[in-house]
Amino acid sequence: MNSLDNIVKELDKAVNDKDLEKVLSFYEEDSILVMEPGRVAKGKAEIAQFFKFIFNMDIQAEQTSTNVMQTGDIALFTSKWSAKGKTPDGTTFKNNNIATSVFRKNADGAWRLVIDNSFGPEVLNE
Repeated sequence: MNSLDNIVKELDKAVNDKDLEKVLSFYEEDSILVMEPGRVAKGKAEIAQFFKFIFNMDIQAEQTSTNVMQTGDIALFTSKWSAKGKTPDGTTFKNNNIATSVFRKNADGAWRLVIDNSFGPEVLNE
């Protein structure tokens, strides 16, 4: 298993545990995150607001299959993932998507997200 697979599993655990500080540690300061096709959070402050919203749901996320392509300090992480949970009003949901995310190995040796696109090709339908 590639080290990025393990990092993403740690990120999923942090999301499932609703640990905002840990979640944000996986992102560079000026990262972008696709909240949904057509809506992007830019920088850790906006990403934090997105995760605070997500944490209001009883959500559990996991990667079902992954692929990593790496050259030097840049890596493209592609995965099939699923999430299930309950919205604050009690509505249950289940999502299955394909993610395409870009990581960069930082000077401290840690891999961090630069672009987090949990909707993969769906962004083409904006």
